[in-house]
Amino acid sequence: MSGRALGDAFPLRALVTRPRHQAGRLAARLRARGIGCLVEPMLEIEARAWDPAVLEARQAVLLTSANAAAALLGGLASGASAPRLVLAVGSATASPLRRAGLARVQAAPGSDAVDLLRLARAHLDPRGGPVAYLSGAEAACDLRAALASEGIMVERTVVYAARPAGGLTPRARAALHAGAIGLAPFLSARAAERFGELVTSARLEEACRGITGIALSPRVARAMRSLPWRAVEVARRPDLDGLLHCLDGVLAQVLRQDAGTPAPRP
Repeated sequence: MSGRALGDAFPLRALVTRPRHQAGRLAARLRARGIGCLVEPMLEIEARAWDPAVLEARQAVLLTSANAAAALLGGLASGASAPRLVLAVGSATASPLRRAGLARVQAAPGSDAVDLLRLARAHLDPRGGPVAYLSGAEAACDLRAALASEGIMVERTVVYAARPAGGLTPRARAALHAGAIGLAPFLSARAAERFGELVTSARLEEACRGITGIALSPRVARAMRSLPWRAVEVARRPDLDGLLHCLDGVLAQVLRQDAGTPAPRP
């Protein structure tokens, strides 16, 4: 499918709600498909100062997000020793570490801390010493308590905080009110929840009836339930390529419908 054909068939814009420093990659991939983008971050990431010495003599490092992975790479750049093992949630968190040359990086097959917990139980040794856990200020799963019950000591270090958007920008409100948004990809449950809160506060829920939501995972899809979407499609793989593959299926369906051909669900 060419970008021109997609743009002709699906002329509405996509709402990109990723943090601003991460939005560019997704927006570029969407624009390559002929889809215009409105960048409206629901969260902004604020780095926290931390001491890379917390990595020393640890049997492994646990990471629950790409932001934690970026903090780890920053710590290594400042002179910290490379960890013996990194256990990351999903390929989006693991990939930058592998590209940076870290040898032992294992990625949980899912996209949340529960999946990481399963991976940790399979790889960590209660006799292997403490484990470093780099996280955001808010954690969806208490990995420290869950692993403590199995004799594994986890030391949590907060390396970033996610600050929620205070409200929709006038540009986003106008676009939603005019029905100028056709797609809304979400890679984060917190971003989806915050979008729901802000849309409800602005009384723009009905605008979502014309928007197809694309969720990175079932957990993200559940966070989108508060709004009356036209449809919500869930990526089969919890990474950016999986989300874009799902989006391509939605666009292919639109092309078939415009051509009068019955379209199976992607």
